[in-house]
This record gives sequence, C-alpha cells and structure tokens, in this order.
Amino acid sequence: MDDVVEQTSALDGLTDKQKEVLALVADGMTSKEIARKLYISESAVNQRIEVVRQRLGGMPRTHIARLYRRMNTVVLTVPSSNSVTGNSIQLMSEGYDGQLSEPKGSQVSITPSQAQSQVGSHPFIEVFTNLASALDGPSGRWIRICILTGSLFLLVATIALLLDIVAGIRDLLQSFRF
Repeated sequence: MDDVVEQTSALDGLTDKQKEVLALVADGMTSKEIARKLYISESAVNQRIEVVRQRLGGMPRTHIARLYRRMNTVVLTVPSSNSVTGNSIQLMSEGYDGQLSEPKGSQVSITPSQAQSQVGSHPFIEVFTNLASALDGPSGRWIRICILTGSLFLLVATIALLLDIVAGIRDLLQSFRF
C-alpha cells in the first residue's frame, strides 16, 4: 500500500482504541508496556496492531509506527527573531533517540504526545485522567460500584439533612405562633 491517500484513509478509519495503541507503538513502546499502560492484555494490544497491519496491507510494525508519526506530526513555524526586541529565538526539541538537537531552519516538528508531555498539564486534569484510566482498568467495575454506592449514600444523607432542617424550621415557626 504505497499510496499516501490510501494509507491516510486507512489510519483515519481506525477506532479510538486502535489509534491509542498505534500512538504508543509510534512512541517506541513494546506490546507488554502498552498493555500495562492501558490496563489491557498483551494479546488485546497485539490484536489491535494486527488489525492495523492488515488494513495497511501487512506493513511491518516499524513502518506503521513511522507512518503514524509522519501523519500525526505537528509542524510549528517560529520566526527567526523576535520582532519586538530583535533577539533571536532558539528552540530545542527532543528527538526520538532521547538526545536534544537544535532544529534546522525555523521549523520544529513534534508529535502531539510529545507536545503534551512538554507542555504538562494542570494537576486537576491529571487527577481526572488517572481516574478515567482507573475506571477503564481491570478493577474499573469495582471502582465504579464504589463510586455509585458512595454517591447514593451522600444523596440519602443530604436528603435526610434537608428533611431535618425543614423539620427544625417548622418547629421553630410553630413555637412563635403561640
């Protein structure tokens, strides 16, 4: 499958789970590492990779990773100098080999996952991301049951408190009536 349009449409037709696995393959992770990260079995990872390979005409895993990186690379064009101060802007980007290298020209290419890791995120976003990962993990069912049970308990406790407050107000109003 040499046609770029066919390859792009094949990648666009993947499910979110397949794209998630493919992104981690493109980051150089093994099937075992991906399985641990996504809380799924290694065979599920390999099945998703195999489906992608079949859609791309049996292309090897390394070629698929390279294609995915190429299709999902963000190119930022940065002016070579700051128009306000006249000082030049020097950017460094981390390559896939882990070494820092200065970009050539005024373009920097990074993948979305690299951008996310370089930018960082807000602590609350990390908490919700970790919670979402836990809910999809192997013990996710029990976590959801505990959350539901706790929520129901809080709802019942809130209703009981409100009823107690209403009863207290009613008693207070009756004591003023004489």
